[in-house]
Amino acid sequence: MNVHSERAHRPRMTRLVAVSLCALALICACGRQVAVAWPESPAPACAGLALPETVAGGALRPTGPDGTAAWGEPPITWRCGVPRPAALQPTSKLLEVGGVAWLPIEGSGGSAFIAVNWPTQSDPIYVEVIVPDTYDNPGSVLLDLSPSLVTQA
Repeated sequence: MNVHSERAHRPRMTRLVAVSLCALALICACGRQVAVAWPESPAPACAGLALPETVAGGALRPTGPDGTAAWGEPPITWRCGVPRPAALQPTSKLLEVGGVAWLPIEGSGGSAFIAVNWPTQSDPIYVEVIVPDTYDNPGSVLLDLSPSLVTQA
């Protein structure tokens, strides 16, 4: 084997290995389990929801307990079966997105939204979605998530 051709081949091989390791690191980071607190009032209906594979461009990640989900990095989190929010009043301004009424709750470190009319207005199961501040338009996340609730209503 020619020594010169072997030396010329090494930089390409080194780059290939480096690119492969970076890709593997990204895949592993997206697949890490996200710690999401167990909902206080888990409902059986929460387990049967067909959640999207991607939200705001982020892939679905493992979370552990039923009624929870997460997407992307930093993770957008979902908890189904949370208690009725104290901020929910008859005069509360709700966002209507894809047939689902959401109560926006601003907080430090992100935005929270609570679905307040699923599966029915008279007997709701509350769903909490928390979107970290790093996402430009947190309300747009609801466009990806509302269809999961509408199809199960």
